[in-house]
Amino acid sequence: MTTSLINALSILTKPVRETRLGGVTPQEALLSALQRNQVELQECLSAVESEEAQCLLEEVRGEVAWFCGDTEDLTWSFVQECLLLLLCLARHLSRLLEAFSKSPAGLTPEKPHLPDVAPPLPPDVLSIAQQKTLGAVLQFLVTLGLCPYLAPGVGLGLGLRSAFGTVVEGAVRRDALPPCECRLLTTITVFLEVSKVSCLATLLFTRHLGDLMAGLCQLGYRPHRPEGESTGLTVEERKGCKQALQGLLGRVYQPIVIKELLVLQGGAKASAGASAALTRAPPWLRRLCGQLLSERLVQPHGVQAVVRAILEGGIGGDSDWRKCDAVAKILATCPQQSTSADSYYSQVCPQVLELLHFKDKTTAQQFQRVATRAVLTIVQDQPEFGQRFLLSPLFSPLHRCAALPDPACVAGEDVSQHAVPELELTRCVEDVYKICVVGNSPSAMLLSSLGDAFPIIFNLFCFTKQNVSHLRAPCQEILLWYLSHTETSLALSLLKDLCVIQKDGGGVTSGFQFSPGSEGGATLTCRQPISDEDDALYEKVLGDQWRVECVVQLLAEMKESDLPGELFLFLLRDLTQWAGEEQQTEVHVDMTSMTLLELEQQLEGRVHGRGQRLALLHTMAVMCEGLPHTLLLRKTYQNIWIFPRALSGVYM
Repeated sequence: MTTSLINALSILTKPVRETRLGGVTPQEALLSALQRNQVELQECLSAVESEEAQCLLEEVRGEVAWFCGDTEDLTWSFVQECLLLLLCLARHLSRLLEAFSKSPAGLTPEKPHLPDVAPPLPPDVLSIAQQKTLGAVLQFLVTLGLCPYLAPGVGLGLGLRSAFGTVVEGAVRRDALPPCECRLLTTITVFLEVSKVSCLATLLFTRHLGDLMAGLCQLGYRPHRPEGESTGLTVEERKGCKQALQGLLGRVYQPIVIKELLVLQGGAKASAGASAALTRAPPWLRRLCGQLLSERLVQPHGVQAVVRAILEGGIGGDSDWRKCDAVAKILATCPQQSTSADSYYSQVCPQVLELLHFKDKTTAQQFQRVATRAVLTIVQDQPEFGQRFLLSPLFSPLHRCAALPDPACVAGEDVSQHAVPELELTRCVEDVYKICVVGNSPSAMLLSSLGDAFPIIFNLFCFTKQNVSHLRAPCQEILLWYLSHTETSLALSLLKDLCVIQKDGGGVTSGFQFSPGSEGGATLTCRQPISDEDDALYEKVLGDQWRVECVVQLLAEMKESDLPGELFLFLLRDLTQWAGEEQQTEVHVDMTSMTLLELEQQLEGRVHGRGQRLALLHTMAVMCEGLPHTLLLRKTYQNIWIFPRALSGVYM
């Protein structure tokens, strides 16, 4: 019976044969063809081989409440016949699928499955010719039963689609029964029921999803009608259309839904000299589409769907990069329809960070650019939300490296549970690299957050210089980027700390260290305790010396910067100051009147001060050995300050 129903539909949609009759308008020719096809359909259904299809048709005709047998509009009469046949086909296929599902492979004891025979196809599989026929039927139904009843600006008008659309507009009688919105509701209702069959849903949604959404928007949300126009819909029918729209938007591939919503929403208001061919969407529809787009955006994977909807099909040219920046601006702006800015950013920002982790080469670059620009824009324009929902999660693995409990204080617990896994650390470094170095848009908040994590990244860099790791290059680029963009005073203070000039040089928690990961990265693990004090001291000295060498290696990469010379001058000033303070202390301090505790503290202070001087001298020696004089003495005032003191030997 499937073939009989599809043949009946092909008769209804048979192409019109052109006839040259004097005085016949295109509208009259169309109406004549539609009437002739309906007569031919009745003759076909009266045949003996179509008796089963005729019975099903009469059964469906008796069940539906929308069929109007006495309509004076030939176009609507034609649409009704098409809708009835399409509904019959959908119900017939549904029954076949239900029977097929009870016997999954369509097998019976009389027809067992043979190993060398393919299982039978499901009954809803249609041939290419049948799909072509149904595609034509759906196009007729949309053109004659849906588009003529859309309000101006809702969807794409018939006259803008083709010359045939203009003919249809003149052939439809809107004054005849049933009312226009009842006709639209009938077409939409049948389409929704037909879409329950997967093969028919595919044909409908791939070609006419936008028209279906436009019809549901108008039926469910159009706030007012022109004076004297009756809606013909009840409150329950309007509520049902709203629910149907939400169900439709939830079951279709989200990037396609977002594309159609953007089309329905329309563009900006046309300028005075622009063409008025395209009717602008009415305000209620623009607000509705904006609300639906906002709902799509904040749902799980909504950001990804929006990005795909706008960027899919691009080739990576300049226009695509401009699209990326435009999408990033959209994501960074809280829509008016959102309940609160806090709720919006709390749902969108984690999805923005996830865009950084795509590995597909065709989309990774675009997704990463969108994510990078969105992060930088939110941090710049919305610093409070940027810190809470972007920068804090972004730097969280690095901050955990410095906030872990000391293994000595968690005796009896498994310290491995506090370690930072390799994947988290690798993603963190790569994400920071993409946002800071690739994005290259420094802001006060971004530099502050990166400055807090700088000692941990530097310790990780020191580890990678002693091992083979793919994190070495991104760590080095992040450190250089920060030193190049932060204030010179902050950079000097930070580098001084890293050279162990102060007691606390920052970095990972005591008792933990970076270890090689299985994927070429690094992981934070518990350090094995060293029982021998001499060995522990030796390890500490080696670590301090290696950090100084890594600092010098970083400075060697800053060939166009004054920072290496400024650091050398900064250390030399400190050395001179400490030398003078120690001489004054030795002259004025009277130890004869001190208690033993005070004397011990005084001596410990002297030892610590001399240790700092030795560390400082070691740092300056490594800088002199590892950096060329052209890098250390780039400015004239540096030579003027250094050489007199070098000759006097005051820092010796």
